[in-house]
Amino acid sequence: MSAVVCRLFKGLLLLLALSSCRTAKSVVAAVEVKPSAFLEHAGDLKEVRERSPFLGNWWNPDKKMSAVLEQAKKIHIAPVQHSHVRPMEGIIPKIEYGSWRRDRNLPSLAKYTRKKFIQVFRDAKNPRFAVVDEPDKEAVTLELSLLEWVPNTYTGFTVREVVDWVTFDGVAAVTLKGTRGLIAIEGRLIEPKSGKSFFEFADKEIGKTVLILPIQEFFPSGQAHFAITEWAKQLEQLLRTKSDVKVKDSFPVVLWNY
Repeated sequence: MSAVVCRLFKGLLLLLALSSCRTAKSVVAAVEVKPSAFLEHAGDLKEVRERSPFLGNWWNPDKKMSAVLEQAKKIHIAPVQHSHVRPMEGIIPKIEYGSWRRDRNLPSLAKYTRKKFIQVFRDAKNPRFAVVDEPDKEAVTLELSLLEWVPNTYTGFTVREVVDWVTFDGVAAVTLKGTRGLIAIEGRLIEPKSGKSFFEFADKEIGKTVLILPIQEFFPSGQAHFAITEWAKQLEQLLRTKSDVKVKDSFPVVLWNY
């Protein structure tokens, strides 16, 4: 069996094993997210795995607010904030990439985030909302804030690849967390007239193990872009579907980039 086929076979075994886990994110990556003061109800966020893929969720219990949201047909996605991003951790990212370089690139990552969310909401097959470019008295507003970002590094990628090749795909994801890129986000959906939140959420993603052509690893923001795309799709589905529909989380191990 060739090395590539063997690697793929091991990865498929890991994917099958993860499919039985309550949440692959928490089991493999041991991920937790701590929201900032950006969210008014940060202390009330909780996991609701039967409904949401996000680590932290809060829905407004006011039935009148729920009724208003049900009637909403438009959404405005505001410019993404990055003033709450925490200092970068990890020796390898600090040495290879540098905190100053990371901070310099935060504005462009925030712009990418907004662009991607707008694109996903507009391109949805059965969209619930029409995306408007400016605030509207009849449009709910989605406010997003980047919370953490550790860029990918070549050194970290090389170390993980060596470990996974000689052991088992996914071993490095568990044992070498400091070598992976990561990103965390928080957001809130705002009612236009009162300025109150319908829904608040927070989530964090560690760089995934990509079994075939891990293209995202070759760019500092590759892992972040990957996670942002997933978040946009998950939130669009969460807001579009009924309360008894489960929006699934993604696996920390995938076959290829998409």
